[in-house]
Amino acid sequence: MIGMSHKVIDFSCMEKNTPQYETIRSHYLFAGLTDGEFEALATEISVESYDKGEILFHRADRADAFFFIESGQVELSLISRDGQKKVVEVIADGRTFAEAIIFMAEANFPVTAEALSNCVVYRIPNDAYRGLLQDNANACIRLLSDVCYHLHQRVREIERLTIQNARSRLASYLIDHIVEADDDEATVRLDLPRHVVASRLSITPETLSRLLRAMSDDGILTVDDRLVFVHSLARLRPYD
Repeated sequence: MIGMSHKVIDFSCMEKNTPQYETIRSHYLFAGLTDGEFEALATEISVESYDKGEILFHRADRADAFFFIESGQVELSLISRDGQKKVVEVIADGRTFAEAIIFMAEANFPVTAEALSNCVVYRIPNDAYRGLLQDNANACIRLLSDVCYHLHQRVREIERLTIQNARSRLASYLIDHIVEADDDEATVRLDLPRHVVASRLSITPETLSRLLRAMSDDGILTVDDRLVFVHSLARLRPYD
C-alpha cells in the first residue's frame, strides 16, 4: 500500500508545455510515442511527492503503475527471512522503475520502494501505457532495451556477489563511482548513505568501515565524508 502521507500534486502539472510535461516527454520510454499518444497518456499520469523515509509501495502490493523520478532518490529493497534488508538498487532522478512488471503475469511489486530523500515522482498507469504499446513497435523496442539493461545490471551484481570477495566488491564500487581521474589518482563521490552502500555490497556497515580504514592505512585512499580520494588506482584495481 502506498504511504498514506504522500501528496498528489495539482493535476495541471502534466498539462502540455509545462516543465513536468516536457521532462517526461523527452524520456526515451515515451519519446517513441506520437504526440497524440503521449497527450492521451499524460491525462492518466499523476505527480506525487514523498517525504524522506516514506514508502511508495511494499513488496507484494498490487502493481498497477510504474514510476518516473523527477527529483530525489528511491531505494528498492528486499527483506530476508532473518529480517535483514538487502538494497537491490537506488534509483535517482531522471530514471524510471517498476516498468518491467507491465508484462509480468503476476502484477505484484517484487520489492519495497522507499524514498531515500524528499522526492517527486510521476505515476504512470500500466494499463494506459500497455495499451499504447500494442500499436507502437518503436516504443516496445525502447522498453525492451530498458528491461535488458536492468537485467544486465542484476547479472553483473550477482557475479560480483558470488565471485568477488568483500574488498574486491568495494574496489569495484569505488571505481564505478569515480567522478574525476588524473593519471593514477581519482576522486570518488559516495552519493548514498554508507549503510545503503554496505547493503548493496552485501556486507555490514561495520565491515565497510573496516575495509575503508584498511585501505586508508595502506595508503590507497583517503576518506573525507562522502568523498574518497584514491591515491593509487593501480593498487586499487588488483582487487577489482
